Amino acid sequence: MKQTVCSGLVILFSLCSLPISAGKPDAGLNLIRKQTIEAHLSFLASDALEGREAGRRGGRVAAEYIQAVLKDLDVKPLGDSFLQPFEAYSPARDYGVDFHVNRDSIEQYKRQTHYRKLDLQNVIGYVEGERKEEYIVIGAHYDHLGVDDLLVGDKIYNGADDNAASVAALLQIAKAFSGEKKPLRSLIFAFWDGEEVNYLGSEYFVDNFANTSAIKSYINLDMIGREGLMPVLFPEFIIPEASSENTAGGNQFHLLYTEELNDETIRIIHNIQNNKLNIEAKPNVIAHQSRGSDYLAFSLRRIPILWFFTGLHPEYHTPADETATVDLDKITEITKATYLTIKQLSEWK
Repeated sequence: MKQTVCSGLVILFSLCSLPISAGKPDAGLNLIRKQTIEAHLSFLASDALEGREAGRRGGRVAAEYIQAVLKDLDVKPLGDSFLQPFEAYSPARDYGVDFHVNRDSIEQYKRQTHYRKLDLQNVIGYVEGERKEEYIVIGAHYDHLGVDDLLVGDKIYNGADDNAASVAALLQIAKAFSGEKKPLRSLIFAFWDGEEVNYLGSEYFVDNFANTSAIKSYINLDMIGREGLMPVLFPEFIIPEASSENTAGGNQFHLLYTEELNDETIRIIHNIQNNKLNIEAKPNVIAHQSRGSDYLAFSLRRIPILWFFTGLHPEYHTPADETATVDLDKITEITKATYLTIKQLSEWK
């Protein structure tokens, strides 16, 4: 098992270290490569990482891997370290109650005789902008569901679309910006732990961020790799009167946003078209109080949100969500679209 992990790291670092070309218009766009996305994805969604369960060995290996890739790029940690460790608590044996990272909740649990604790860690990278005290945060959770020893047959929830594909995309976006001139606003590349438990990593980050008003927008990448659907499984998070058709097949994806970004989303779509990407955005408005992914902690604090999402599918939260089922061309195009969107939002307002 260790040999498999190490081999994956050696292969992927050789891909990450490809030379960076600078000085061309949108030079960063040319750094986003399907080959490297596939390599990151194949490692993160491999059996060796045991489903990347939050607080377990596979999740810790994934965090170390992401940190190592960021170190190989010209991306800095937000603080003293790329790793942002934190704890989450819940009552003993009450599996119907979610884990929490809120400080008041933790103090209550610690006063009890018995409680459960998870040791987790976000991985946070940073590119300083000209306005270094203003931020765009781009996030993707790296944890998944781990291993179920009671399953018959395949016992590993590899989580290729959910959410190794987005992690691979975000690593490529970080590389693209590492070769660019300074963006107008600082960029925070956040790889969240504990999303599958209760959006823990993103909540901890926002709850402990010194000045949330300095975060001008949050871009969420979660499930960007399939020809999926967005049916009534999530009826509460789409504002019905703003919804379009629910399918996101072929080269389409859902571009979900909060109402502050109405006009900017139109410009984002035009920018995607003008750059001749083989991808089509299907816009929908989401409510600030809606649940569904790591954007919740930001939207509850009225921070404008974008979510790149290709929809649900039959392999969602099953062991069949493996690398072979994802559409690498679609992921690559969405990665490029996200890169262009970040550049645009860096100068928004």
